[in-house]
Formats: sequence, structure tokens, C-alpha cells
Amino acid sequence: MGLLSNILWAFQRKGYSSIEDFNKEITDYQTLILKERACWDANQMVIDVPEIDVCYEAWIKGKEDISSNETVTDEDDAFNEDNSDHGLFQVEFCARLKASNGTYFTALDLLFQLENQVANKDLGDHIFFEGLTANDTEEKYQTPLYSMYLGS
Repeated sequence: MGLLSNILWAFQRKGYSSIEDFNKEITDYQTLILKERACWDANQMVIDVPEIDVCYEAWIKGKEDISSNETVTDEDDAFNEDNSDHGLFQVEFCARLKASNGTYFTALDLLFQLENQVANKDLGDHIFFEGLTANDTEEKYQTPLYSMYLGS
């Protein structure tokens, strides 16, 4: 089972400036869907490191949609016209996220950052957060690597 896979969320395609507003929306969403089974703990420590890389797929118009904390995993092929559909390119990103408190990620901090990370990207039908899974990486990487799973 992946990290936060018990939390339900549909990415809104909007950036949030207020973490408090975002927390209210997450809380309301959990209650709406799960009713009394909702178990959202915003302050739960979920990753005990100050930085992580999160990989995910999205559709973008071009390189201008790549955020400063993101890299494209296969930039040579990513913007090939064969990888285009109606003017959008399907790209795999890895985004470097930094814990807001400088030490570890809480559930709220992590989901807030993920929501804002994908706000300017088209996720297609895959807007539902299904959790993160730690990737086995070679020791040469010092930053933990996670894959974000999205469903439709």
C-alpha cells in the first residue's frame, strides 16, 4: 500500500495560496466521500526527510509549463510531435519538493505542495490522487524518490 493511499482527493487544477483553505477543502472532501470513516490528520508526519523528488505524468503545451523545481525525465522525446495530441505533450516529470518546516513533510504540507505542483498541468482523466510509492533507487541518489499515482 502506498503513502497516503487512504486519503481521497481530486486535483482541482487551481493553485492554492492559503494552506488553511486547502486543509478545509481536503477535510470537507474526506467527510463528503468517506463520511464517518474519514481519517484526515493534517499534521501527521508522513515523510521524515526535508526534501523529496516526486515523479508523475501530465499533459502540457510546451516547455513554458515546466516549473523551476521540475525536470522532464526524457526531454529528448517529450516534445516530439509523435508525442503530441491536440497541441499537448504527455510528459513525465520529477519535481523536487521541500518540507515547509525544513525537517519533514506533514500530510497537509505534502498534498498542498502536490496540488500546487500540478495546478498548471492537464492530468487528463487521471485527477484522483491514489498515493505515493517510494522508488528503489541506487545509493548515489541522496534525495528519496516517489512516484505519484493518479486514477480516473
